[in-house]
This record gives sequence, structure tokens and C-alpha cells, in this order.
Amino acid sequence: MTSMTMNTEQQEELRRTAELHRPIARAAALGHRNGVGLLVFGVLSLLFSLADFDPVGLLIGSLLLVTGFVEVRTSRLLARADPFAPRILARNELVLMAGISVYCVLKLTVLKGSGEELAAQLDGMIDMGTDVVALTNSLTTLIYATFLVVTLFYQGGMAWYFLRRREMIESFVSECPEWARRVVAEFKA
Repeated sequence: MTSMTMNTEQQEELRRTAELHRPIARAAALGHRNGVGLLVFGVLSLLFSLADFDPVGLLIGSLLLVTGFVEVRTSRLLARADPFAPRILARNELVLMAGISVYCVLKLTVLKGSGEELAAQLDGMIDMGTDVVALTNSLTTLIYATFLVVTLFYQGGMAWYFLRRREMIESFVSECPEWARRVVAEFKA
């Protein structure tokens, strides 16, 4: 196409291409923001885990960093309507969900902390008939169970959301001429 002005049909094709690309671009932006958040939490988790040399925390921090990096990188592919990007992003969310779920289950069972350490530190300070051990154990269970449920819904929802973009990409590629896709991609970049 030369630098001539576009006719009405070409303008309509370009408008339709931009319209079909909009939800793909929104998903890419969401994936990018989500990935940046994972990177930030991964760095913070690693820093806190290094201070106490917590091997489980180091694993979780590493998982957050890797999945954050994959999410940021793959979001760029999604913005360019790469047909493989939704599957990679969904798989990435499921890997993160599995890692966090295993951590929560371990903290609820095998690695469950005891409120006895807190009770020993508060020795004699709280004498109001409160069972600190039972209260601490209940709060720990509530926190990790809630975190597990939120993770299942959030990461599972994100995986489903990204997978649903496959159909949008297929429509975008099949319904829009290549020149219009290129123009929209260059405009968005």
C-alpha cells in the first residue's frame, strides 16, 4: 500500500482490525501488569527469605520471579496476536497456582507452625484466659486456607481468561487483512 489516502473499504477494514485487536491488547496489558507484580513479589520474597535463609521462601520467590518473567515476556507476544501466547500464559498461571497451592497445603499440614513459640515469648504478659496457642493455630489455618482458595480462583481464573483469547486471536488473524494487522500492531507499539 502506498502513501495514498485510504478508500472507505480500507478505512472500514482498519477500524474492524483495531476493534478486534482491542480485547487482545487489554489482555496483554493485564498480563504485563500481573507479571510485573509477580516480579516485585518474587524479589521481595527472595530478600526476606535470604535474611532468614528460608529454603521454602527461596523456592516460592524463585517461582514468582520465573512466572513473572514468563508473563511479562509472553504478554508482548500476546499483544502481537501470537496464537501460542494464550496457552503459554495459561500454563504459566497454572504452574504458579500449583506452586502456591503446594506451599499452602504444606503450611497447613507438614510445615504447620506452632503457637507455642509465641506463647513462650509472651510468657506471663497475657493472662486474660486467652489460649494463645489455639488462637495462633486457628489464625494460621484461616490465613493459609484463605490464601489457597484465593489462589485457586485467581490463578485459575487468569488461566481461563488467557485461554479465551485464543478465539479472539483466531478471529483477528482470519478476518483482518495482513496490512491492517501490521498497521494496528505498529500503532500499538
